[in-house]
Amino acid sequence: MNKMVPVLSLMLAFGLLGFLALNSSSYMTVSDLKGIKSVKRVVVMGNVSKGSVHFDRVLKFKIHDESFEVNVVYPSYVRLDNVSGYGTVVVSGLYYPSNRTILADKVELRCPSKT
Repeated sequence: MNKMVPVLSLMLAFGLLGFLALNSSSYMTVSDLKGIKSVKRVVVMGNVSKGSVHFDRVLKFKIHDESFEVNVVYPSYVRLDNVSGYGTVVVSGLYYPSNRTILADKVELRCPSKT
């Protein structure tokens, strides 16, 4: 029984580290998407491009940073008051590099005082 305690402790520690590694995410920049060559799940922070916000059954807009811009399609409606002011958003979803589009499953507005 005494030999099992260290083994179980190590298993628990590695399990916890694995869980944290899989569930922690850091934000990519819009420019980081340039290097992606196949469909990939991403979490991207970017600024909403002026004049790009449209809603017609799905919300469509563009995000950019200083050197790259991508399309975002969000198959739902979210009131984007901050976006109308061209603020910063965090978009989670699948990135399709062939047409530079993120099919978002989550869109979060960033508070201007926290960016």
